[in-house]
Amino acid sequence: MPKKHTEASGEVADPDQQEPVCILDAVICVHFVGANLHRILVDVLARAELTLLVPQEVCDEVSRKDKKYPGIKLRWSRLVQSQYIRVLPALEARTAPGRVVEVFEDVRGRQLEDALRDSKDLGEAVVVAHGVHYQDRSHEVLVAIDDQGGQALAAARDLEIITVEDVLTMAIEFGHFSDEGKLKEAYGKLRRFGDSLLPYTHTSLSTSCKEWQARQ
Repeated sequence: MPKKHTEASGEVADPDQQEPVCILDAVICVHFVGANLHRILVDVLARAELTLLVPQEVCDEVSRKDKKYPGIKLRWSRLVQSQYIRVLPALEARTAPGRVVEVFEDVRGRQLEDALRDSKDLGEAVVVAHGVHYQDRSHEVLVAIDDQGGQALAAARDLEIITVEDVLTMAIEFGHFSDEGKLKEAYGKLRRFGDSLLPYTHTSLSTSCKEWQARQ
């Protein structure tokens, strides 16, 4: 993860200026937005001086979860309209960067138009494709992916991965949780919005929280 953790200025940097970027996948967004804890996600990544990018395909996937988790579409729409997140345009053959299309087709194993029609794991493939594109342009890149299959895709292309647990570990360091009880409560809320998160006792969050408290 980026070594610099300074206060956010409130402005989103232009990724074209080779700022460090974090590209968000749908699963991690659903957990935080569904639990109404997206302010933590945005704050810790912004304070780590990361420009937050979300592909349009991921936005669509998160919005579709409203049927399962009522209210998530409204909260998500407000978040992506804020100054803190930049939405990347949907992939189209005539407008998408060539490297993004190349990686996307390689990940999906088929041509662009055919690959876009299959919604299964679409967001992860798009995130990885954009990640490789920005990394090739000398950006420091993190991809926020909590699904193991997506993590494997990203790791195969040498992309650094950040998970829900990583975000919470950063939140601990930034003082978001005054005690472990509040941390456990937040983690419990996150677990209600998907089955990818391990039980709290199987994470290293308790240790991280105790270590942070010992330094205060």
